[in-house]
Amino acid sequence: MSLDSTPSGRPHILRRTLLLDAGFQFRYMFRFAAIGAFGVLLIGVLASQVIRKAVVEEGGSPEVMLASSDTLLWLGGVGAIVMAILTSLVGLVLTHRVAGPVHVMNLYLASIAAGRYPRLRPLRSGDELREFFESLSYTVDRLREREAEEARLITEVIDALEPLATTQDAQAALRILGSMRTRKRQAIEGPTSGTLKSVA
Repeated sequence: MSLDSTPSGRPHILRRTLLLDAGFQFRYMFRFAAIGAFGVLLIGVLASQVIRKAVVEEGGSPEVMLASSDTLLWLGGVGAIVMAILTSLVGLVLTHRVAGPVHVMNLYLASIAAGRYPRLRPLRSGDELREFFESLSYTVDRLREREAEEARLITEVIDALEPLATTQDAQAALRILGSMRTRKRQAIEGPTSGTLKSVA
């Protein structure tokens, strides 16, 4: 059996930087670590009590120790199930703080791709990805301003050329400019460019 040593079509990229947003990453690392540490500590305390009871209070006979090992087994199983449920619930809440803004930004990007520049609503107080959202908001504001300026300039051109447009070609060109101005105004002022609502 030989190993395939031929290079694939995609270059291999080795990413060495693990901490891209240290505050965000550490916050979630410590939250999950705290849940795990608390669960292990709680199971350890309960297991210690079961062993202490078996040895000190009941004499530590083989029958008592066997019953204690069954209790420890049940305690470990129930503890694992409780920790899995607790970690899942905490993970759901914490990931929603990331998934919610991603969902909202996807809606905004779809609107921008359709040629509309919505006014972005602020994120909820517990949401993450604030810097990215602020960059997106800044970009959309600049796009809206550019569209507004271009619509204003087109209006000036139309106003200046309208008295001079005596041929059919010139009037057709003005109609094209007028439709471009309308499209730009709709992109920044139309009813579809208002604040998007989402379920996030």
